[in-house]
Amino acid sequence: MKTKKVKAIINNVEQYVTFQYDSSRTKLKFSEADNFEKTYTADDMYLCLAKIRIDFPHIKFLCKGAKINVRPSSMASQMSGGMVAYELTLGKRTTREDLVHIFEHEEYNLTNDPREQQKFYEEWIVSIGAHRPEPLGSSDDTD
Repeated sequence: MKTKKVKAIINNVEQYVTFQYDSSRTKLKFSEADNFEKTYTADDMYLCLAKIRIDFPHIKFLCKGAKINVRPSSMASQMSGGMVAYELTLGKRTTREDLVHIFEHEEYNLTNDPREQQKFYEEWIVSIGAHRPEPLGSSDDTD
């Protein structure tokens, strides 16, 4: 497994936390201290990181994977195991220049709630005109 140290803020103190990962097997271990007791698995590393952020809400992870507007595309997830993602901008389609590594340092617009990232992604989809409206008659309303 590879090791990556990431800056985080714990109890208002900036310090490094450690991740051990195997992106080919989508396994991510996290340690606040020196012992790695819990292993996270998911479809990709971005989703593993999301699980860790949910489990440790008192830790502010200073990395791109915790930024509200960062999300991997399906292809980026498959090709990199979720280690790279796109930094999305409302109204702008992504390019290669928007690719970021999820453990890359970041200090702004961070969240520990993956639902906030999903909400931003949905807003971004609408902002670039790529949303698919529900077909007529697909509503659950049966008057």
